[in-house]
Amino acid sequence: MTKPSYALSSSPLTTPFAIDTFTTGTFTPAPLKTEPLQQVTGQIVDILQDGRFMADFTADFVANSHHKRGWQCRRAASCLLTPSVGDSVLITQINDQLWILAILERAGQQHSAEISVPGDLTITSQGNLSMNSNDLTITANNGNCHISEMQYSGESLSAWISVTRLVGNQFESLWKTVTQLSQRLFRHTTQTEQVRAGQLDMRAENYARLHAQQTMVTAKAMTKIDAEQIHIG
Repeated sequence: MTKPSYALSSSPLTTPFAIDTFTTGTFTPAPLKTEPLQQVTGQIVDILQDGRFMADFTADFVANSHHKRGWQCRRAASCLLTPSVGDSVLITQINDQLWILAILERAGQQHSAEISVPGDLTITSQGNLSMNSNDLTITANNGNCHISEMQYSGESLSAWISVTRLVGNQFESLWKTVTQLSQRLFRHTTQTEQVRAGQLDMRAENYARLHAQQTMVTAKAMTKIDAEQIHIG
C-alpha cells in the first residue's frame, strides 16, 4: 500500500509561515504583502484634551499662529518624548491613521522635555545606571526603595517629615556636634545604657528624680550637695 501524497495550494497564505512538506516538517516564510510607508515632516500646532495632536504639514507654519489648522495624529508607543506645540515631528499613515514616529527638532531649547507613557514604565540596565543633572525632583504619592548597600555623600541634607520610623538591628552615628530640640523626649532601654563624657551637665527647670533599686554616687576628689533643705532617710 502506497503512502498518500499531499500538495499545498498555490494560493498565498495569510499566516506568516507556510508548511513545505509534511514529511520533513520544515517551514518557509510566506511572502508578505507590504506597502511602502510614506513619511512626512510636520509641526505640532495644538494638543487636544484626549491626548491627540494637531499637526500642520505646510511650510509656512508660524509657531505663534492662533489658527488651529492641521490633521489629528496619535503618538506612537516608541515615541517616548511628548511633543510640544511648535515641535517638528516625523509622521506616517497606517490604516487611515496618522502616527507621530519621532520628534525631529524641538521648538525651543528652553522648553522642558517630558517622557510620557500611558501605563507602567520600567527601566532596566544590565550594567550601571547613572543620572546627572543640576537639579533632581521626584514627586509620587507612594514610593518603595530597596537597595542592598547604599552610600550617600553630600554637603547638606534637610528633611521635613511628619512621622519617621527606623527599624534595624544596629545603629551607629558619628558626629562632631549634635543639637536636639524637642517638647517631649521618651527613651526606653531594656538592658544597659552607658554614657561616657568628659563633662556632664544635667539641668531641670522644675523637677529632677533619680530612682533605682541600688544607687551609687561616687567621686574621686569631692562630692558636693547644696540646697536650702537636704533630707536623707
